[in-house]
Amino acid sequence: MTSFEDLPLGPETVAALAAEGIEAPTPFQAAAIPVIARGNDVMGRSGPGSGTLVGYGAPLLDRLEGGHGAPVCLILCAGHRQATELARSFAGLCEASGTRAAALAEPWLLPERADFLFVPADRVQALCDRSVDVSHVRALVLHDGDGVVKGVRPDHLETFLTELPRECQRIFCGLPFGPALRSLAERFTHRATTVPPGPRQIQGKRPKTRPQTDDASRELNLMVIEGDRWEAALALAAELLEDPVRHVLIFASSADQAADLGDFLAMHGYGCGPPGDESVPVWLSPGEDGAAREALDAIAEPATVATLSCSVPAGAAAATLRHAAGGPAWVLAAVRETGHLREVAAGAGFRLKRIRPTRPPRVSATLDARVDELHEAVRAPEMASYYLLVESLLDRFSAAEVAAAALLLLDRRSAKKEAPSVGAAHASVPESWVRLFVSAGKRDDLGPGDLLGALTNQSGVPGKRVGRIDVRESHSLIEVRESDAKKVISAMNGITLGGRSLRVDYDRAKERRPGPKERHSGAKQRYPVAKQRYSGEKQPRPGAKERQDAKARGPGAKSRQPRDKMRSTGGGKPRRPGGKGRPPGGKTPRPGSK
Repeated sequence: MTSFEDLPLGPETVAALAAEGIEAPTPFQAAAIPVIARGNDVMGRSGPGSGTLVGYGAPLLDRLEGGHGAPVCLILCAGHRQATELARSFAGLCEASGTRAAALAEPWLLPERADFLFVPADRVQALCDRSVDVSHVRALVLHDGDGVVKGVRPDHLETFLTELPRECQRIFCGLPFGPALRSLAERFTHRATTVPPGPRQIQGKRPKTRPQTDDASRELNLMVIEGDRWEAALALAAELLEDPVRHVLIFASSADQAADLGDFLAMHGYGCGPPGDESVPVWLSPGEDGAAREALDAIAEPATVATLSCSVPAGAAAATLRHAAGGPAWVLAAVRETGHLREVAAGAGFRLKRIRPTRPPRVSATLDARVDELHEAVRAPEMASYYLLVESLLDRFSAAEVAAAALLLLDRRSAKKEAPSVGAAHASVPESWVRLFVSAGKRDDLGPGDLLGALTNQSGVPGKRVGRIDVRESHSLIEVRESDAKKVISAMNGITLGGRSLRVDYDRAKERRPGPKERHSGAKQRYPVAKQRYSGEKQPRPGAKERQDAKARGPGAKSRQPRDKMRSTGGGKPRRPGGKGRPPGGKTPRPGSK
């Protein structure tokens, strides 16, 4: 279809689209609008660059009635920036129907009263706890479904989808429409139509692609941009206008954009004109018009004309019309549009080749390796959904800060992997533990968690390298790895914890003296005599058994105990050196006498 008038849309909506410079539907819009206008559920394989917003927004504007003071349509987005940008773009279309669009984010005023509410992933909880009235919702859209699924807790999202009424229309859009999104869509849609129709991947297998011809095997050069597209188009056109290229044909998305781009290029000295004008170096085409292709086919030497798309082609047919003439072919695309561009290039038979920017001078081998890893990650197919998640960070931090934080995390992860390899020759010998003395304990209202938190915060030693923490009455003992002991002592000495200035040192005593409440129990173990005395039991004195035996034999009975034995038990006086028989006095001392 070549016009929105051929689709089931009201004249007000078609006029609103024309006022925004949207005159021809993309392949996704042409396939999705009739299905959504009938109220059917949709599983749309679409991403930025394919016209997703207009694809579901235009038919919903005609089908839904607002004015309830509460949302009739909820659009879940990956982040705050995406929700704000979509709400601002959609607000222009809402004016024709008398409805209002807003994002559930600052600085929108009373967004919960808007008819079309764009909800960031981290605000879905407001829908679950009924902070936003959802009783009038008749349509739910997941704009970037892959990003939403990754940014919302599964239980929150599934709980909200379960509570929606059955008659509520569900539209799931995403690219590459991963397994998690597909599983969610299949469980919470009713006879959903896949748009655009095509071969589905079954059990992880890719659909067969058509064999490529010599013309279809050409390369389509991709340059990813973040700033102004016109600035990028100007710089690339200046670079391409070298021998043998004499003309650059630039494709814009509309006639208004082509006119504005022509004024911008003319201001910098580049003459612009329609396709085929040999007097100017730059040719401008407002979209996929037949005049551009006729001019390309009429050129005897196709290599002398380079083609450049300032906007990503909407489909494979548009890519073929723009870039299949034979000269150098280039596309400017944002990071979020790369997923859609890969689908388009594959459908048109192009080999997409991403052109890296000029590499900075080599700083170090480590940083150079990190840059290579980042370049590989940027080209990964699943990177587009992660980019949308990063947009929420860009609301609070600059792009340089986010990139630096990512590099820091990458270095930390690499350091953890490389740590076991240090001292590999001694890997069989485990690192020993040492015990540290800390001059604070239970009387200071401290527990193991307080000491562990102070240790990790002050010294930077991770908690997994801290062993047993024994909190006693007046002090505490902490086990740490031997290599971390000096660092912990230096960091914790003198800090205030629990109202006490800590003294931290090696625990130099194997058994420290017990505290005030420990002395009594310790005395029972270390002094058995004291234990017996305190227990009240009467203990016999040494020699008591011998005295009892002598008393039993009667007066005058001689002791049968050897003199040496008596000496060993304390009975009798020591013998004189060399003396025999009884000691002087004629009496045998009684056993146990002193």
